[in-house]
Amino acid sequence: MAVEQLEQLGKQIKQKRLSLNMTMDCCAEKAGISRATLWSIEKGASNCSATALFKVMEVLGLSITVNNCETNIVRERATRLNSVEIKKMNKFLIMCIEEYASSVCEPSGVTYRKMKDKGVIEMLKNEYGDLHGYSQSYLNEYISSLMEDSEQ
Repeated sequence: MAVEQLEQLGKQIKQKRLSLNMTMDCCAEKAGISRATLWSIEKGASNCSATALFKVMEVLGLSITVNNCETNIVRERATRLNSVEIKKMNKFLIMCIEEYASSVCEPSGVTYRKMKDKGVIEMLKNEYGDLHGYSQSYLNEYISSLMEDSEQ
């Protein structure tokens, strides 16, 4: 983008933020960026990352038109609140895979591929809320039954 376009976009972002009665601190926090980065975006600085720009635009509900083609900005990663829960679920899945692999005496990589191919990983993800906190022996038996059921 040319400097003039960046400055114009920055002005539009600031106007939208103000129209929503949103402070710079609030907007920056929701976008997961620093207040200084938001300030730079609103001033039209050319050294800001596109990722930061798109995060701010998403928070404000803005989109860009490129060559007369509407482009919606979709955030690829989870929000900070969700990422904590996702990290917990991933740790749970890793623990389940490693413990089950140990119980059947095979490398965890092999077990993971088998579980993924049979859809067991997705089942564990879907039932994470119910399964989290159960003993490892129960989880191993449960995974074993899922592995057997998927073979039939």
